[in-house]
Amino acid sequence: MKKLLKVARIVVDILMFIVLIVVLITPYLIRYGPLERSSEFLGMNASAWHQRLGWIFVGLMVLHLALNIKWVLATTVNIFKVTKACKAQYIIMVLLIGFMVASVISGAMWGAAGRDASDCVRLVHVLTSWAAVWLVGTHMGIHFIRFLSFFESKKPKKVTK
Repeated sequence: MKKLLKVARIVVDILMFIVLIVVLITPYLIRYGPLERSSEFLGMNASAWHQRLGWIFVGLMVLHLALNIKWVLATTVNIFKVTKACKAQYIIMVLLIGFMVASVISGAMWGAAGRDASDCVRLVHVLTSWAAVWLVGTHMGIHFIRFLSFFESKKPKKVTK
């Protein structure tokens, strides 16, 4: 069961990374790239893809938190007993959740209002989204060594004589 949980975490993390990259590039494909607001790919324009994939990312983030709930609860209960590195990771996680919630709410408001969305809503969405991306990068950087060690353990062991 532990091995299945480990694999599920890796799969969810990889999917989150891929979806995040696509969510990040779709607005720029509209503004600076080959896509126009009216052009479609698989029946949706880039703006619709951005919104749908944003919701998929939110679902993957909730799944990611659910798969790591044991760490979240243990760290929350023992916040004054854990190491500084663990506290830093916890603070990054709390900030990330806060910025993602703000990004989702402002993105939903922007999507509902369409082109009539206020500049304030747009600014909040852009700033909170990029702050969340920065925190995701920090979060990933902290876990990168552990991520690599998962694949290191799959290599065949060398036999020495």
